[in-house]
Amino acid sequence: MINIPYDFSASLTLPTYRQMESRIKGFSNVANIGKDESGSYNMYKIEMGNTDKPTILVIASMHGTEWMGALYSMRFMEEIRDNTFADKAFRSDLLKSFHIVYIPVVNPYGFDRTSNNESNNVGRYNVNGVDLNRDFSDFTQTETQNVKRVMDFEKPFAFLDIHMFGSSMDSSNGKNLIVGNGQYETDKIRNLITDSLSLFARQPVVRWPGFDRLLRGLARRYMRDRSNPHTKHTLSYITEIVRPRMLDNGLDAPLSDEEIMNYGMASLYLFFITSMEYYRQRKVELDNKQILAFQNQTYKLSR
Repeated sequence: MINIPYDFSASLTLPTYRQMESRIKGFSNVANIGKDESGSYNMYKIEMGNTDKPTILVIASMHGTEWMGALYSMRFMEEIRDNTFADKAFRSDLLKSFHIVYIPVVNPYGFDRTSNNESNNVGRYNVNGVDLNRDFSDFTQTETQNVKRVMDFEKPFAFLDIHMFGSSMDSSNGKNLIVGNGQYETDKIRNLITDSLSLFARQPVVRWPGFDRLLRGLARRYMRDRSNPHTKHTLSYITEIVRPRMLDNGLDAPLSDEEIMNYGMASLYLFFITSMEYYRQRKVELDNKQILAFQNQTYKLSR
């Protein structure tokens, strides 16, 4: 179990996409990865850390209605950048030993059209009415094509897709927090994340299973099936936090804005910690195999 002794609580306010662009451009290493499908918005990736080291990829706001995920992940990255993150040793290790690639908003068209507590999913889709998290197989939309190029070029060993959900979603089992992985082989890591997040949030966390038949078109399925130069399995996760919605009978808000920020920051922290440890364990195993192979070869030659 990973104990998190920090409180990340903070308020959340929906910005315009132009305001998000201003925050994005506050980072020193920013690249325009292309226009969205509407042709009206630029999409960006932010890079931090050591570009010669293994890559960790994070994306957010594939659905504009889930703008809170972009906000808490942006705050996380800004605190890493500004050296204001609570865990200084973690921050130093992350920047020295790994390469972070972050796409804050995958669906800027939807992001710019959503509202604080949207219930009718106006902002969920792109300009063509496409759910982008069903298009990471056919890649018919410019947004998914842009993200695919980043995925294929960077070859991350760990990937996180940040989402939010309405409380009526069946697979939430009436809970507020969800973590899903990509393959059975990484169930233990997912379980460590969920157990640690549950301890931090003091409430249960739903585990979405990693299995071979993840829905076609999901970003985490596409990334799970990509190889990388560093580890046998490419870690591929989704996090989901319940979001507020204005329904006919009033506001449905199982979590406060402060709780969403707190749990979102904690889930990112756990994702990075467990991914870094996974890489290091796999590296030790690979080094030991190489040493054993060298010793066996030397023994054969000496006989």
